[in-house]
Amino acid sequence: MVEIIDTEIAIIGGGPAGYVAAIRAAQLGARVLLIEKAEIGGTCLNRGCIPTKSLVESARRFLALKEAKKFGLEVENVGFNFLKIQRRKNQIVKRLVKGIEFLLENNQIQVLKGEGSFIDSHTLSVKGDVEYTVNAKKIIIATGSKALSVPIPGIDGTNVLTSKEILELGDIPTSLIIIGGGVIGDEFASIFNALGSKVTIIEMLPHLIPMEDTELGEELELAFKRTGITCNVGSRVTRISDSPSGEKVVTFTNTDGEEQFVEAELVLVSIGRASELEGLNLEVLEELDFRRGITVNSRMETNVPDIYAIGDVTQGVPSPMLAYTASHEGEVAVENALGGNVEMDYFGIPSTIFTFPEVASVGLTEEIAKDQSSEISIGKFPFQGNGRALIEGESRGFVKVILNRTTEQILGVHIIGPHATELIAEGALAVKNRMTAKELIEVEHGHPVLYEAIKEAVLDALGRAIHK
Repeated sequence: MVEIIDTEIAIIGGGPAGYVAAIRAAQLGARVLLIEKAEIGGTCLNRGCIPTKSLVESARRFLALKEAKKFGLEVENVGFNFLKIQRRKNQIVKRLVKGIEFLLENNQIQVLKGEGSFIDSHTLSVKGDVEYTVNAKKIIIATGSKALSVPIPGIDGTNVLTSKEILELGDIPTSLIIIGGGVIGDEFASIFNALGSKVTIIEMLPHLIPMEDTELGEELELAFKRTGITCNVGSRVTRISDSPSGEKVVTFTNTDGEEQFVEAELVLVSIGRASELEGLNLEVLEELDFRRGITVNSRMETNVPDIYAIGDVTQGVPSPMLAYTASHEGEVAVENALGGNVEMDYFGIPSTIFTFPEVASVGLTEEIAKDQSSEISIGKFPFQGNGRALIEGESRGFVKVILNRTTEQILGVHIIGPHATELIAEGALAVKNRMTAKELIEVEHGHPVLYEAIKEAVLDALGRAIHK
């Protein structure tokens, strides 16, 4: 028997886009129904941001213990228990999932467990343990993304993992090959290298984290090499096979076009993500514009009235596949669905990468800024000139600031070094609010603190750095 439910807003997907949209809609007084076929919290909470950063923190603390002698501390028999590290990670995820479930319940949001698919533009089928037909005045699609796969021979073989499977390992591999030197691959490289794996990265583009400013990728590669991570940039993987001893063999061509290979216990394929459209039955919406993703405008509207899309499933807007951007898109979508007139602003969205060292950025890269204008000033300040960085024993890296030479508007801030993912908040505030150099440097900065380096980089762009 099929149960029929009527609602004002139905949301397909309970990740950071969908559950935030549901809560905001409830705050605005709407009757809301949320459909999720797997775990509340989506990829970010269950298989991405949160579990990965839990592993990062364990690895970071392990490295700190190994380096304790630098601080005059005597620590013996430093080691780790990976099963306990994994247990802690799972406990954190479980606690946060329960927290979101409480918020949904507290906001009187009905949650259906099952796979949602379209019957028509105002009707959904939900199939799980119970089958439902949902009639909704407005529908928001928030189904997120999945790991991207490419037709490399052997990519479907044993011991070839995605970011989902590698989070479920019971032990640290002796060696690991990572195909893809982007954010996800580089974070896992940092984790497993710190915990003792021999890590090799193979990246097709000329430098690591290719979406970031080139200097950040080059500096990260140098940092990785110092810790024993092998980086093969400008290299294309041609096949994955098995050695007679049972190791995985990845064959690739290097920058000179020469064929090379490397062996390891496991291979992680981390070459990006693609919109998750499977099972939605979008074909019944004959007018809907979708290809690799669902096309939306800045109000998060599709070209079909009363249907919205948010988060990783979208195309047509510069959505960067970030959880916090997806959440903001969710708020914009429901406000418009309930009669508002709000547009999504993608200017000044920060990027945070939890590698060793951390990387963060906001605004224009040097390359893009120079393509747009010749009136550009660049300022840099190394952390080796920052007192707090020296105190913490993390003096490598730098802050880089890009200014418009005429207006002195801050166009971009790029950081590689200690606590970069926290420091970028000041840069994001400056770029988002189109602050000038004068406005930032007139803000008193504490001492000794890491974010003094941002002020010094701005001063350097003006030709007046004090400590450089």
